[in-house]
Amino acid sequence: MISVIEVFNAVRDLANKDQKGFVAPSVFNSFAEVAQQNVFEGLFQGLVTSKALRLSQRDPGAGESIYRGVEDDLSEYIQDSILLTANEPSITGDANLFSKPFNFYKLISMRVEGDERTPIELVYRPDQMSHILSSNLSAPTESFPVALVSRNIEVFPTDVGSVIMSYYRQPSSRYVANDGDILRGDLDETSSPRISVTSLQPDGFYTPSIRDSRDFDLPEKFKGALISELCKMIGIRLRDTALVQFGQTQAS
Repeated sequence: MISVIEVFNAVRDLANKDQKGFVAPSVFNSFAEVAQQNVFEGLFQGLVTSKALRLSQRDPGAGESIYRGVEDDLSEYIQDSILLTANEPSITGDANLFSKPFNFYKLISMRVEGDERTPIELVYRPDQMSHILSSNLSAPTESFPVALVSRNIEVFPTDVGSVIMSYYRQPSSRYVANDGDILRGDLDETSSPRISVTSLQPDGFYTPSIRDSRDFDLPEKFKGALISELCKMIGIRLRDTALVQFGQTQAS
């Protein structure tokens, strides 16, 4: 995780470098979630790039593998979830219709719950699914189930039972301090990253509220990228050209 207080202080100091800007907590918070999402999506772009390096045998491999490094960064976001039935009509007719998890970002795989852990083939086009259903050779069976992935998930055949999805979750936020059964660093999926303050000091600096603030849900190594992203966004908001240029320079 990345400390929201450290990031806020860094952005504030950069904006105030020449006593030209001032970053209020409300301004910082209005960009915090979007900035985090941009950095997070950059991780997936890194995964695509590193996969290409691996396929072309240009990845260093072993302990220096770029691909393995990106996989490690993303491993924190992998979750398994038993899917819940969706209260909507299916697209292709009679099927087990399931909703995606509330924190869903990208699908990894699906399987039938049970001892066999039967994998489910994934299809993304309704016309392809129609072809599969109408074919005697490829029609889904209990041993070879198939799912149509769209806004919801349709699974065939209808008697496969419970379905487990492995997926990458969306980033959310982390608790800054221990609070009863909650430990510092625990995930808070009800909140975005935010800086909360209790007072404005005479020198113009804020006193942060440890209990009410939420850290960023990103690996520590991406703190620089996060600060750069926030500087670009907040610099545009404040019309601070130097802050925008700093963010763009650091990002490149």
